[in-house]
Amino acid sequence: MSVVKKPSRTEYLAALRNKVQEISSPKSNTHKQDDERYWKPEKDATGKGSAIIRFLPAKIGEEYPFVQMHTHAFQGPTSKWLIDNCPTSIGETCPVCKANTALWNSGVDADKKLASSRKRKLIYISNILVVTDPKHPENNGKVFLFKYGKKIFDMVKDMLFPDELMNRTPVDPFDPEEGVNFLLRVIKKDGFPNYDKSEFETTPSVIGDEDEMAAILDKMYSLNEIIDPSHFKSYVDLKKRFDLVTGETSVEDGDSAQGEPESNSETATIEKPQLEAPAEAEVVKATKPARKPRTESAAANTTPDDTDSDVFFANLAKQSQGAK
Repeated sequence: MSVVKKPSRTEYLAALRNKVQEISSPKSNTHKQDDERYWKPEKDATGKGSAIIRFLPAKIGEEYPFVQMHTHAFQGPTSKWLIDNCPTSIGETCPVCKANTALWNSGVDADKKLASSRKRKLIYISNILVVTDPKHPENNGKVFLFKYGKKIFDMVKDMLFPDELMNRTPVDPFDPEEGVNFLLRVIKKDGFPNYDKSEFETTPSVIGDEDEMAAILDKMYSLNEIIDPSHFKSYVDLKKRFDLVTGETSVEDGDSAQGEPESNSETATIEKPQLEAPAEAEVVKATKPARKPRTESAAANTTPDDTDSDVFFANLAKQSQGAK
């Protein structure tokens, strides 16, 4: 009969310390991605991270160098999670948004608070070239997909449409020859990631010579594939998941648009809880589709972000036509 050697008190203490240190470290330090195509900066124990990246142009055959989408990510009273793409991103009706609108319109504070916790979050996805990744230099010179929120997107818009008082000509940050690098800086503020210190460089630069540029652009991923309707649950399937998570039948009245303005927080759009989610709930889909005709009621419930995006896309289209 073999005898199992009991670890010494010193050995056990060392093992215990290692385990406690492991589970106490921020999950982001593992640098684990939910999809190898996607990149994000690794943050230290204080929540700080930095890198230099370059936004890349639209892939040949695709219209824009980014896609816009909405997602839902919340935990219900059943302790189950719903992490799914919102069908309103592709012009379809969303059972979660309908239920939220009914709650918000009730005027009851508790209902509004619940609707706010379940509202859709806005994110954008673009192809990027990693110029400098201090934590992972093996990523330098590689092409990835990058998820980002409204705050960084507003910085992109500021480059395309600078304030008249700045006396600066518009710059296309997605241009591989005359664009500019993006200095990504993230810190922890009020317990959440904050990107206020990020900025675009002021001097245009080329991403490489003719051959290098062609090789980089050839490695870009299709954004159209990300927003394919096949990546979205049907109304029936999403409602089933919603009912399972909430433990009750979702409301069938109301409008497909949110009753409350969308969150402008970068944290809401980029970070999602570290949890074991169903495989089908991966959050990487949709953008600006062709809009369906809206009812007068739906138009009245359009959020400021929706309206702002309409203006931006229209201006960008005019600018692109003028450049031809």
